[in-house]
Amino acid sequence: EIALLLDIENKNTLKSILQRFKKAGIIIYHWLGLRSLKKYNPYELASKIKSKSYISLETVLQKEWVIFQDYENTVTLISDKSFEQKIDTKIYSFYKIKDTILLNTIGIKDMGKYMMATKERAICDRIYLTPSYYFDNLSNLNIKLLEKLSTIYNNSTNLRIKKLINELK
Repeated sequence: EIALLLDIENKNTLKSILQRFKKAGIIIYHWLGLRSLKKYNPYELASKIKSKSYISLETVLQKEWVIFQDYENTVTLISDKSFEQKIDTKIYSFYKIKDTILLNTIGIKDMGKYMMATKERAICDRIYLTPSYYFDNLSNLNIKLLEKLSTIYNNSTNLRIKKLINELK
C-alpha cells in the first residue's frame, strides 16, 4: 500500500524508505509485516491481520449496548481460522465459523476499510458459537433481519434464534 501511495516500483527503494520511516517514528511495525502510522484504526488493522473476516461478537455487541461488559481492549472477529494475536494494547480474537456462514453477506456492513456485523448478525454468530450466551439488552432489534439471518445457520442455531424472537414478541 505504501508503494502504491508513493508510486514506488523499486523494492530496494521501498525497503529503504520503510526503514527511514521506522527510524523517524512515522510508522510502526506490528506483526508479520503489518505496518501502520502511529495512530491507526484497530478495526482496519484487524482486517489486515486476516482479510477473510468481519468484526462481530463482543466488539459489536458492546458497541450496540447489547452487552454491558467491558471488551474495550479486545477486537473480536469471525474468520475461517481461530487464533488470537496481541498487538499493542489490544487482543485480536478470531473465531472460526463455517465458510457458508462466513461468506454470506446478510447483516454485514461494508465500513470501507473493514467489514462489520450488524448487532443482529453478531447475536446470531454468538448463539452459533455459544448457544447458552446471555445478552443484557435485546431491545430495538430488527426482528425481520433476525428471521432472515437464522436461515444461514445450522438447525440448532436456527431454533435458538426463533426461540429468542418468540421471547421478544
